[in-house]
Amino acid sequence: MQTTKLFAMASALALLALSLMAADAADAAYACWEPAFVAGNADAVAHCYAPDAVFWLPGASTMRGRAAIRAGYAGYFAAATIKSIKQVEMGRFAHGNELSTWGTFTVVSVSRKDGKESIDRGRYTDVSRKIDGRWMYLVDHASDDPPAVPAN
Repeated sequence: MQTTKLFAMASALALLALSLMAADAADAAYACWEPAFVAGNADAVAHCYAPDAVFWLPGASTMRGRAAIRAGYAGYFAAATIKSIKQVEMGRFAHGNELSTWGTFTVVSVSRKDGKESIDRGRYTDVSRKIDGRWMYLVDHASDDPPAVPAN
């Protein structure tokens, strides 16, 4: 009987720990990234990435390391003002201090050159790790979301 109670208590504590880790992971690196991105703050956005992170964008060279990622965002923000971002998470996998998420995004921006609004839609996959008590992107991969191929 004592073993059953200990097992039940251990199981309850394990479930509690897992739910707390999942709640913590729910904030993840996106909680850092989204307000910094909307504000157009390249320094703050870069702070959401691990020092050795990798970032891929459609039509851009691989950005390795926080300095390269900061420069990439600075160039992007110099060309456009962010009006809004919407991310729709389609899935996630958390394991301890690591988290992978994937889904779709829509970015509405306004060109600084001609004032025209544009809408970019795409897909993302990212891997984050909790480093020194906060979530940071290790790998961030965004890709275009091409139109569906018409059925024959």
